[in-house]
Amino acid sequence: MLVQKVVEQRENVDWKRNAAFATFGFFYLGGVQYALYVPIFGRMFPGAAAFAAKSIPDKLKDIRGIFNVSAQVFLDQCVHHPLMYFPAFYITRELVMKEKPDVIGVLKEYQKNFKEDMLALWKVWVPTTFLNFAFMPMWARIPWVAGTSLLWTCILSAMRGGDVSHGEEMAGGAVTGATFHMMEEGLDVLFTQPVELQPDRAHYVITAGGVDRPGLVALISRAVAEAGGNITYSKMVRLGNDFIITLQTDVEPSKQKQLIQKIKKNPDLRTLNVTFNSLTRRGTGTYAPPVLGVRVKAIGEDRYVRTTYICMTRAINLFGFFVILLLRILPFVLCVCHNRS
Repeated sequence: MLVQKVVEQRENVDWKRNAAFATFGFFYLGGVQYALYVPIFGRMFPGAAAFAAKSIPDKLKDIRGIFNVSAQVFLDQCVHHPLMYFPAFYITRELVMKEKPDVIGVLKEYQKNFKEDMLALWKVWVPTTFLNFAFMPMWARIPWVAGTSLLWTCILSAMRGGDVSHGEEMAGGAVTGATFHMMEEGLDVLFTQPVELQPDRAHYVITAGGVDRPGLVALISRAVAEAGGNITYSKMVRLGNDFIITLQTDVEPSKQKQLIQKIKKNPDLRTLNVTFNSLTRRGTGTYAPPVLGVRVKAIGEDRYVRTTYICMTRAINLFGFFVILLLRILPFVLCVCHNRS
């Protein structure tokens, strides 16, 4: 639900899709993984529960216990996930997300993504799985996994809000090569700073606002590019039915008028209220030479990029948060109650 409401920004929730992934989590996480982590690993490594209950100094002295934890991490990350979890996840996502699912095709896709998926998985799950097996009591192993998955989904949804083109990859909340790459991109955007003004170019802040419709960003970007300008920084937001964009641009001084006229005289942009403000370089202090960071996004088939793809919303739907939290934790609460009884 987080992916649907925050990332894809759907007005109506696809409850069938929600129920399918909730059922997958209930049976796989609450069934298969519970059986693996608790009774199977409990029998294979009889001292696992006792090791988890020890203090950290005692753990460091228990070489056999550390070996057993490492062996459990290896079996989980190098046997269970590549041979069981990922195939089951890819097939479930294909059956839920596609009108005409192709199981053979999606398994070939997994084979193609295998290296990237496994590296992303290990970067996130090897540390957290080691903590899980080393410190969590047996009954808390599955809630730890569920909580980590939920946290990953929440962070990814918050950072990629409005990224409608990646909703399918994010469905289900698994750590894959695609979702890990999205996280890295989100961190890059989070810490991106404006490019310093270059003294040999003219700089403008272009602000445009009007009724939102597909193609506005593409039209403005094309007009700037055709005038020989660059977009060095941008902020975009959708408020109700209106779309507002602020661009920091630079252009050769001889092409300033051409840049302004390209945008003002574009018939497709006449519905927007466009303003131009000149920028000057700060006159005090000494500054390092400007560093230009380049980010290119390509979206296939359609000729225009929907403005809603670029708008980044930071709010997480609280109702969706609590529903998915309940669906994640419910089976494990039942397991805990069963163990205690």
